Amino acid sequence: MLTADIDSLSGPDFERLMEAYYRDKGYQVERVGGSGDNEVDLILQDKKGYKIAVQCKRWKKNVGNDIVLRLKAGKQVYGCYDAWIVTTSHFTKTAIEIAGPLNITLINGAQVHDMIRRWRKEKAKNMS
Repeated sequence: MLTADIDSLSGPDFERLMEAYYRDKGYQVERVGGSGDNEVDLILQDKKGYKIAVQCKRWKKNVGNDIVLRLKAGKQVYGCYDAWIVTTSHFTKTAIEIAGPLNITLINGAQVHDMIRRWRKEKAKNMS
């Protein structure tokens, strides 16, 4: 998982990669995912109990505002303070416009690749 090409992962494998990443960054991670998940794949919780709902999209097409709106509801269902959408692609203009006022952080493909690249480098350094 640590060395896999992000763009060739399946959706569930991308979720597992993000779960491992956030766990390594110090979050407690609960996997929700599956049907009826209210667009929430992971629930992150920091040491102070601050909860973040995360939706992972291993997509080629842009993520639209429908996902943003559903995640807003999912965030409330799971009692989270924040929500993030992490994708291997990009976001539509409308998704970007509505995410801000809804307090949803959008993490696009370039950011994800950079985060994972730096994390892998850090892990490799720690192993040597």
